[in-house]
Amino acid sequence: MDELLKNILECIEFVSDYATADLAEITETWDRCSQTHSGLVEKINLTWRVSLEADFLEEFPDIRTKLAKKLERFSNEQLSVLHSLIKRVSCKNESLKTKLEKINNRLEQISFEEHNELKHSVREHVIWIENCWMSFHCLYLQIEFAMMSLQVLDEESACNLVDAIKQSEEHKLTLRKSHSYTQSCLSLIKFVENKSKIKINV
Repeated sequence: MDELLKNILECIEFVSDYATADLAEITETWDRCSQTHSGLVEKINLTWRVSLEADFLEEFPDIRTKLAKKLERFSNEQLSVLHSLIKRVSCKNESLKTKLEKINNRLEQISFEEHNELKHSVREHVIWIENCWMSFHCLYLQIEFAMMSLQVLDEESACNLVDAIKQSEEHKLTLRKSHSYTQSCLSLIKFVENKSKIKINV
């Protein structure tokens, strides 16, 4: 049981670190790059629509093409960053999923006595971790779908990239509980350790 609780604590701390540090940085970077990309798409389209004087076009016949290409290069750099962020979210999700599977496998192996002793508390912790994983997975699906649906130089799909990183209030509320679950799990570990000491002394 002690090993199981330590695995759960490790998992809770993983969620807490991811939610408070990595996810915040990923969200900030996604916001910045997706908004930059969206603005560039608008400028590229404007490059082709804006009217220019005939004399100016005669002197610089390829001005539209050159400007559009330069903006497209910068836009592609932003998309490259977004692709790398999707990979990071995917890796984090897979890592959390692996930890969860390990915990669930351990839960199936604990004795009947251990199961009855901490069944409710342990299941509550595991369910919360599963809910967190679902939140992360939903976010991953949102950004992955937005990127897959992206149409080159389409302003609406570029705007969809900006909105893709947004989390629901329910998901944010779930993640905010990480501190209370950390403390609760630490208390359970202490309880089990003290109980073991009592048994040894008896």
